[in-house]
Amino acid sequence: MIQEAAPNAARAPEPVGSPTTWTGAYRPDIDGLRAIAVLAVVVFHAGFHGLLGGFIGVDVFFVISGYLIGGQVFREAVAGEFRFSQFYARRVRRILPALYALLAVLFGLGALLLTPLELRELGKEAFAAVFGASNLLFYTAGGYFDPASDHLPLLMSWSLGVEEQFYIVFPILVLLCLRIRPRLFMPILVLGTLVSFAGSIALTHLDPKAAFYLLPTRAWELGLGAVLALSERRASAWTIPRPVADVSAVAAVAALAAAMALYRPAYAFPGWYALIPTLATAILIATPGSLFNRRVLSWSPFVFIGKISYSWYLWHWPLFFLNRILAPNGQGLPPLALLVLSLVPATASWRWVEQPFRRRVLGEKTVLMRYGAVAMLIALPALLFFLADGWPGRFSPAVRQMSRTVSDARADPCLAPYGAVSPQDPATCLPASAGPRVLVLGDSHGSAIAPGFKALAARDGFGFGQITKSSCPSLWGFVREEPGRPGHRAQCLAFQRETFTYVERHPEIQVVVLASYWPSDMTLVDSQGATVPLADALNDTVARLTAAGRRVVLVDDVPSFRFDPYSRMVGDMMPARAAAQRWFARTPGVFTAHGDEIFDDPATPVLRSVANGRPGVTFLDTKARLCGQEGCRYGAPDRLYYFDFQHLTAMGAGAATEGFALRASAASASSR
Repeated sequence: MIQEAAPNAARAPEPVGSPTTWTGAYRPDIDGLRAIAVLAVVVFHAGFHGLLGGFIGVDVFFVISGYLIGGQVFREAVAGEFRFSQFYARRVRRILPALYALLAVLFGLGALLLTPLELRELGKEAFAAVFGASNLLFYTAGGYFDPASDHLPLLMSWSLGVEEQFYIVFPILVLLCLRIRPRLFMPILVLGTLVSFAGSIALTHLDPKAAFYLLPTRAWELGLGAVLALSERRASAWTIPRPVADVSAVAAVAALAAAMALYRPAYAFPGWYALIPTLATAILIATPGSLFNRRVLSWSPFVFIGKISYSWYLWHWPLFFLNRILAPNGQGLPPLALLVLSLVPATASWRWVEQPFRRRVLGEKTVLMRYGAVAMLIALPALLFFLADGWPGRFSPAVRQMSRTVSDARADPCLAPYGAVSPQDPATCLPASAGPRVLVLGDSHGSAIAPGFKALAARDGFGFGQITKSSCPSLWGFVREEPGRPGHRAQCLAFQRETFTYVERHPEIQVVVLASYWPSDMTLVDSQGATVPLADALNDTVARLTAAGRRVVLVDDVPSFRFDPYSRMVGDMMPARAAAQRWFARTPGVFTAHGDEIFDDPATPVLRSVANGRPGVTFLDTKARLCGQEGCRYGAPDRLYYFDFQHLTAMGAGAATEGFALRASAASASSR
């Protein structure tokens, strides 16, 4: 991505007794290796099903970077030529012009095409990218209602953050070690690389998100490249025999191809799985004389793609993001067209941005000062977009109101976050009531529909309470596993224990509403870790509640969509976006979805069977209220029912519970 090829310029001879040397000659086969890496990433992101492991292209880039830049830092350090100002001036000339050009274009497009929430997200991510902290942002962000990864406009920038952080630390370590004990540098580098790899293996299971995004568990990949660079001898030293190099290179490229074809995003990555692509990359770098390196990787089309790989890596993801949001029903450009289209700005960026700025001769301090000033100019609008909540003032009052509706819905104080083991804010969420009370239990879906039940409770003379927790279903002792959150099971079980203890201790709670995300294929486990079907978990929970004298309202989950209703409805009110959506065959002003636009989940019969014929249990069919022959409603003129593809707004909660009688639920077990 942001590696520089070694220049051809001659270097001062290294001191006698230096731990290693490196010739630094330009190698076209490394540009060819870059081409393989960027093609893997772009093809994977474009959605081609045959290359689901294409994400390993980033790991290939990391090894190349460690080899080229790590080796360059070491060579200059042992020759007494390394200067931080010179090093970082080279880095900013290489990285920042193309990144800044991309951000400037995205700011302009964003003002025309992005909803306030999307523009706010772009501002947040751009601000982090300017300061090389994207990986830290994506690690720490991850709130429950944050956009899915494919709706993050600058997700690709996380790897730039890893590299830039590595090159803040690496030169300091090199200089310190060479000053204190030069001959120990290689053992220390190898040890550090192994420690980072061991940490990656451990953290991949303990905290997969940290293992993926953070430098300490990615440093070993760059360290591997640096170890390889330091292990090379002068050109006259021993080289790998040609037959061995040929076989090794073919085996390495076969390993890369197998990883790209067989790996899946769900794998525990990086960890052990990252070892194959990184070692294969190291082998290809170590065999420049092999037939594959000379004939394939050094082939001019591969070399050209390698040269534009940084710009292509930068530009491809934002274009794919725009294609997704402008054609959210899957009617956008096909993968091959996207891949070819993304080459156009990538080539232009390389030709008219990267090359001119890299060749421009300026003093090191001048370069750093100018780029620092431009960084502030780029960061300012990014920060303003974020602080101004995506600049809703550029649109009509209806758009601004919908944006406020979404922000309010996402800020439910009664929805306990990940990590919580107790209900939130009892004074607000569980107010005391002298009369009978209705209590909504559930996860984020329960939180979303709770305003509807709160209105029903006020209408029918009930007190109201809410206990909800992200990804923690309203079941008694049964939880669903959350990949990437190893502690969630124990936390959810503790939350459920406290919740149902509260129910038992408060006899004024007459009606308990169970409202959660109920996929039919939900994998539930009990406190012992045994797998339990959804029907069994529901039957057990309902039986325990009715035995305790509570009436139960079992709420069917609302329809979920393959698009974001907020973005669609707001997009219809944005002239430029509406025009783009019409080009993608989207008809504005339609508030229903049908067919493939709706996730079809057969869990409704499971819930209905649990409720039917059971005294004290009522089934609330939300789909019957939101769906009809014309499809399922996600809004009405100037009324937004969903704030994302699956969660209701307060208006939507009212529509989903319209006409339901809590008094009937408390008095009988009739099914609705």
